[in-house]
Amino acid sequence: MDFRYLLIDHDHGICRITLNRPERLNAINIRVGLELLQAFEACDYDDSVRAVILTGAGRAFCAGDDLKGMAEPDQPERRFADTVKHYVQGEGRWPLVVAKMRALSKPVIGMINGHAHGAGFNLALGCDLRVMADSATLCIPFVKRGIATGTSLLQQFVGIGKAMEWALLGPQLSAQEAERWGLANRVVPLAKLEEATLELARELAQGPTQTYGFTKSAVIHGWESSPERAYEYQGQAYLLSHQTEDFQEGRQAFLEKRPPRFQGR
Repeated sequence: MDFRYLLIDHDHGICRITLNRPERLNAINIRVGLELLQAFEACDYDDSVRAVILTGAGRAFCAGDDLKGMAEPDQPERRFADTVKHYVQGEGRWPLVVAKMRALSKPVIGMINGHAHGAGFNLALGCDLRVMADSATLCIPFVKRGIATGTSLLQQFVGIGKAMEWALLGPQLSAQEAERWGLANRVVPLAKLEEATLELARELAQGPTQTYGFTKSAVIHGWESSPERAYEYQGQAYLLSHQTEDFQEGRQAFLEKRPPRFQGR
């Protein structure tokens, strides 16, 4: 697929994926969703990619679903007869993109440059880490448009009580509020957003990539499990990491009292 609405940049182990519909505040339609799925899948297969950044062009990260229409003129929408199935698994839908990001074997950083609302909020929460500009905002505004919603991943961050409040009232959260509730890992001035995000991405890109993937999977699956089952996921990740070249390098570096030189293998 030729990317119509994404900009892709590879640099020193980091793949930056930029939503590029600034005139629509990077709203998601079918084409955008399909392009994101392909871009993330390509990152998963590419051994040279060791960290991924997702961001938006212009003044928004992502304003949510494109309410003016999900289909492109040259790409008619294909729909499941079951409307609930279509909402979750329909062509290019954001739940599929979030699932792909969470299953990705490399860490994904959201560089939240502006509004992340609706489906854009869910894309932001689908990232493993989030660096937000101090002027950016988060919001699930559906009820204000008469649209029912759920909490998606939100309750995992803030608990059911606060997730229910935000789902029912649809407030717009500042970056500072997002950081206070653990929705943002770092908040920086907009002028320093790229610098701060790249600093974090470079650190991850120099790390033990396969071990990050095992850890990420154990954390995500362990969250949704009993403590006993979570320990099993952790044990699996622990043992799998011992089979990597980076484990041997980490052990040797410890014995030699030097920084490790991980290769992502």
